[in-house]
Amino acid sequence: MRFSIETLQNLWRNQWLFGAVIAVVAAFLALILSYLPAFETLEFKTYDTRFGLRGELDTEADNIVVVGIDDESFAGLGKWPFPRVYFAHAIKNLRLAGARLVILDVEFTEPDPDNPRQDRVLAETVRRAGNVILAGKWVTEFAVNDITYSYPLPPMEALQETRAPWGLVNVDEDIDGFVRRYLLFQGNSNSVYLSLSVLAYGLLSRTANGHDGRVQLEADGHFVVGNRRVPKIDYNSMLINFRGPAGTFPTYSFSEIIDDESLQLLGDEDTDVFEMHKELGTFKGKIVFIGATAEELQDTKFAPFFGYRGRQRKLPGVEVHANALSTLMRGDFIRREPYALTLLMILLGAALATVATKWLKPFRGLFAVLGVLLLYFIWGVFAFIHFHLWVQIAAPFLAIALSYVGNVVHQTLTEQRERIRIKKTWEHFMSHNVIEAMLKSGKMPKFGGERRELTVLFSDIRGFTTFSERHSSREVVAQLHEYLTAMVDIIFKYGGTLDKFVGDEIMALYGAPYYYRNHAENACKTALEMVARLRYLQRKWSARKKDYFQIGIGINTGKVIVGNLGSSQLFDYTVIGDDVNLGARLEGANKQYGTTIIISESTYRAVRKKAVVRELDLVRVKGKKKPVRIFELRGMGSVPDIEQDLIINVYTQGLEYYKQQKWYEALTEFKRILHYFPTDGPTRVYIKRCLDFIENPPPENWDGVYEFTTK
Repeated sequence: MRFSIETLQNLWRNQWLFGAVIAVVAAFLALILSYLPAFETLEFKTYDTRFGLRGELDTEADNIVVVGIDDESFAGLGKWPFPRVYFAHAIKNLRLAGARLVILDVEFTEPDPDNPRQDRVLAETVRRAGNVILAGKWVTEFAVNDITYSYPLPPMEALQETRAPWGLVNVDEDIDGFVRRYLLFQGNSNSVYLSLSVLAYGLLSRTANGHDGRVQLEADGHFVVGNRRVPKIDYNSMLINFRGPAGTFPTYSFSEIIDDESLQLLGDEDTDVFEMHKELGTFKGKIVFIGATAEELQDTKFAPFFGYRGRQRKLPGVEVHANALSTLMRGDFIRREPYALTLLMILLGAALATVATKWLKPFRGLFAVLGVLLLYFIWGVFAFIHFHLWVQIAAPFLAIALSYVGNVVHQTLTEQRERIRIKKTWEHFMSHNVIEAMLKSGKMPKFGGERRELTVLFSDIRGFTTFSERHSSREVVAQLHEYLTAMVDIIFKYGGTLDKFVGDEIMALYGAPYYYRNHAENACKTALEMVARLRYLQRKWSARKKDYFQIGIGINTGKVIVGNLGSSQLFDYTVIGDDVNLGARLEGANKQYGTTIIISESTYRAVRKKAVVRELDLVRVKGKKKPVRIFELRGMGSVPDIEQDLIINVYTQGLEYYKQQKWYEALTEFKRILHYFPTDGPTRVYIKRCLDFIENPPPENWDGVYEFTTK
């Protein structure tokens, strides 16, 4: 069990391996779900969409026309059903007009009980014409105990005696009520019965090409009729390659076919229009389907072109047979892609979704996945139009979607877990806002270092050893805890990272691990607020009769090496380098000048537009040869007027005299400051130096650099 859990954990952490598992599972689920009715219907809709994108096909070369029993026929001939002599008259007229074949999609399975003479007239006309195909149907009856009876219902006996061929007019619908397939045959153990258009194609093939028009089922699943091998979609059906919406084939009203000089129609409808059709040769050499097209006769079907170009028109059943015959004649059969190819596309789609999600991350990966879906849909349409291949779209789409969602969930949970781990690691070193910004940027600290410009801040308590000796350990710890807590809060407030505590010393970083441009400014704001907070704590401690202490702060900005510089056993995110050491030296330099906050020249350059400073000195710290200019930070934005006049302006003038070795002039300026600020450390330092140089002038090559001999 332990091995299994560890294996699963390792699998979960390996994003690519787990992504592959997700892809396989997504493919398997898509394959299973594709058999559900809802997804079958969705696939059917994508199939219909492909017809709409392909558009209509020209039908002129098929020589197929439709004679529709429509509303115009009702207006001219009266109510349905029409007298059977009308159909006999139509067959006769079409024969006289040179029709090649007349296919009746009208069932005459029962004799006319009121007028048997009309049955004889119709039968005789069919016999004389010799080019008529009659309609029958396959009947399925349901009895008790789920017992079904199936049998053929041929035309009435009078028509059978003519020996005219007859075919089935049954039309099967898919689960969504649309017609896409065409029944090739129905049969039982005794015989096989062909559908109307299959029978028609067999006769046409025999007369046109010398084939015997026979029908057989080949071992590879093809259905052979005449000279045509028909790919089956199931046991006894083929897919119809529809030519277009209703009316794609030339269509004429049934009343036009019988409206000649010999038959008087109702009222103004009697125009003898068929005489014109005979003169024009409208039906010469044509294959003529006769069937219902009026909606009220309830022989209209939903088909792929329903809704084409915004027109929701159902397809008359007679046109279903016409489209099927056209498909047989042209041989442009629609085939399903091989099952193996479907499976491959499902797996490939799921794999591409995994790669896109893992490689580009969820948001950008979504656009890549949408691109894959679009390209696959384009391929599906292209294959349909140019190769008559029905490529499965719904199942691969589902696999891609499931794979994307699965990988997004895995990545989200993994990142959430990592976020929690990172937060726990860093919450003691930086503020939550900085942690969130770092997580949002996606730039996580890694083992090893990188060179980066940032700002370091060092803060130390003055005389802490003496303070500790004068108080009990409990008092020292309590007061130190209060102080450090307040200081760390300020560091976090300004986006700093607590590097470490070294006893009473605080080291903080700005601009790492999450980088932001105003790191020097934030460090300066931190230092000023730390001093202000310490003044508050000092008043509080003094009110409680407690001793208090002072601090010194050093700030430097420069190129340092930052990163996890610890060992494999211990994580230690810190900085190293000369500029770090300089920051520490500046903190200690406060003792020399009696100041609280000293910043380096590089830090001053970064904040000069906002910081109020005074130059302290040009110094050479221990361990460095190149001198650096240092400044005391007095405020951000502005300081009180008296401080600006004396501490900044007068002091600066005195420093200029000092650099020019004008010791007496410098003393005059510095003494003005002491009159108002008698404890000002830098002023006292320069007064002492001026007095020393008056007694012992510096050498001629004096460069004004003051060298620190201690750290």
